[in-house]
Amino acid sequence: MTGSFNFLLHLLGFGFLVTALLGGWMIERRSRREKDLTFKRILLRTGRAIGLLSPIAALILLVTGIINIVSVYPTNPMIWHSQGWLMAKVILFAFMVVNGVVFGPIISRRRSRLVDTMIAGQAPEGSEQTLRVLEKNLTTYYLVQTLLLLLILFLSIFGSGKHPGLF
Repeated sequence: MTGSFNFLLHLLGFGFLVTALLGGWMIERRSRREKDLTFKRILLRTGRAIGLLSPIAALILLVTGIINIVSVYPTNPMIWHSQGWLMAKVILFAFMVVNGVVFGPIISRRRSRLVDTMIAGQAPEGSEQTLRVLEKNLTTYYLVQTLLLLLILFLSIFGSGKHPGLF
């Protein structure tokens, strides 16, 4: 039996990413239905902890993905540019990382701060409406991230390349 430890780490990174995305979405949906602001704050803090898996997953996927490219094209690693499915996968991954690093945390922090001010009783007028808008923005964020992840998965499954260390 031959295998690639790097490929298994790549799959583990993908699992972390799916866990962070699915767990974050589930907590976001639950916090959206919650009327008690104190419990909503607890849910938001839990979601932040689960969200910490995303940068770890992105780093694992980035490092193991580069190693996989070098493994597939050992004589000339720069030839991977000619593989359209792989280029599309790298571009989608870059969009996903930028979206996850920039937009998700900004919306989450704004919502957390708003909930904290609402608990303290210092919320400005219209804060309920603002909270609903932020929650809709987070739903859109999770939908975009899920779509990008599914496209990457589709390209991984149906792309023309094969990993050299398949079991």
